[in-house]
Amino acid sequence: MEEKAAGIISWIFHPLLMPTYALLLVFSNDNFFVLLLPQKLKLILTAIIFTNTLLLPLIFIWMMKRRGIIQSYHMPERADRTFPFLVTGLFYMATWYMINNLNLPGVYSMFLLGGTILIVICLVINLFWKISIHTAGTGGLTGGFIALNYLMVVNSPLVILMLIFISGLVGFARLKSDTHNPSQVYAGFVVGAIVMAGISLLL
Repeated sequence: MEEKAAGIISWIFHPLLMPTYALLLVFSNDNFFVLLLPQKLKLILTAIIFTNTLLLPLIFIWMMKRRGIIQSYHMPERADRTFPFLVTGLFYMATWYMINNLNLPGVYSMFLLGGTILIVICLVINLFWKISIHTAGTGGLTGGFIALNYLMVVNSPLVILMLIFISGLVGFARLKSDTHNPSQVYAGFVVGAIVMAGISLLL
């Protein structure tokens, strides 16, 4: 039962969903940079980010599996992760470029830029050691919103508490599924939080 729950949690909070979740959490605020966007533009932004950071990478990963480039969609081995990381990073970078050129407030492209850098860092780490991408994703969300609250761009202490709780759930799921050991799970969260917080504070 716990293994099944761990699998469900891992899919609900899959790393490829983090940019979409980040955008929806930003939209949940009533700040000026949210209110100034027409509803149609919000839907377009959501569709672009959902398509480019989830659907298209999944299609390419499916093609890699079909061609035998990776052995499993779960990618338990470090060697299976290299090409999916590269492809996903390219999609993130292209999406950041698209959103950044729309002359919107920086908060809308921040998570994409941070996500791109985080993927590159995890790719380099993965060459030597298997870090948890799931907790890197939730750590990135958490670190990003902590930084935004610190900068008073948003006021969402409850969102931060929720993200910390979700990060704990995801960490439990990765450990329960025997995908990672504790150090890989904790390292993923810390790297994700530091990278995204750093990007938020620098922009």
